[in-house]
Amino acid sequence: MNQRIEQTYWRVLFTNPRAEMKVAQRLEKIGVEAYCLVRMEMRQRSDWKKKIWVPLLPSMVLVNIREQEKNKVFEAQGVMRYLYWLGEPAKVSADEVLT
Repeated sequence: MNQRIEQTYWRVLFTNPRAEMKVAQRLEKIGVEAYCLVRMEMRQRSDWKKKIWVPLLPSMVLVNIREQEKNKVFEAQGVMRYLYWLGEPAKVSADEVLT
């Protein structure tokens, strides 16, 4: 039996500066699967310490969306444009996102 397994790709979106997590939330609200890579970071001043979540990819969010719906992401406030590589929208395989 010859089954064709379709590999899904994530696309990379540029966002307004420091709006990555908000954009990911807004995209989820309109039905777009979005992923913002974050890490926990300790910020310290002279009188306090604070743990905060910081985006791993500044000004970037990954979206998993079909080609026919790719313009839907621009409905979310803060989305700038897609990242392009060699004249095509950049694609990241699902395996790379999960690892």
